[in-house]
Amino acid sequence: GMQMDYRQTLINMVDRFNVTAVEEFKEIELKIIADSKSIFKKNKDFDGHIEKLRKCKRAAQRIDPRSVGVSPADREMAELKEHLQRCIVIFNGLCDDYIQFQTALRAKSSGEEKIKYSEIRHINEKIRCAKANLNEQLIEVNVRYADFNELAREEEDEEALDGVEYMTYEALKRSDA
Repeated sequence: GMQMDYRQTLINMVDRFNVTAVEEFKEIELKIIADSKSIFKKNKDFDGHIEKLRKCKRAAQRIDPRSVGVSPADREMAELKEHLQRCIVIFNGLCDDYIQFQTALRAKSSGEEKIKYSEIRHINEKIRCAKANLNEQLIEVNVRYADFNELAREEEDEEALDGVEYMTYEALKRSDA
């Protein structure tokens, strides 16, 4: 019914956030790390990384938990919505920090701008904090996500059992006739 609909909508949003934003981000980050470690690669793909990060951010921005009406009585889902919203805000900031990081490195490597090491260290610190905050919020989301799936499974099992009992009862009635 109506109640399950908004829950499923939020659960789908969590899935979308995990796949199109978080997983995608992790892949980009691995590429960035590999890129920064290759000493021989003079022309690192800063522009490519920045474009991918922007795309990642756009994917997260398209997810809007605030658009989902949740009954305040449904505490778990109200909390999930709140934490998911925080995840998205933090994630957007994290992408911005990473874009700033890549932009600074690009400027430094091209020599067009004098970028102090302390600036880069400062951006790195922002990234570290954003990632820690994001992880905290993701844990809160995932706990409630797991609870929901557990509940949904139990309800499915109960329905399946009802079906079994019903069938048996029908079969019994038929065999009596």
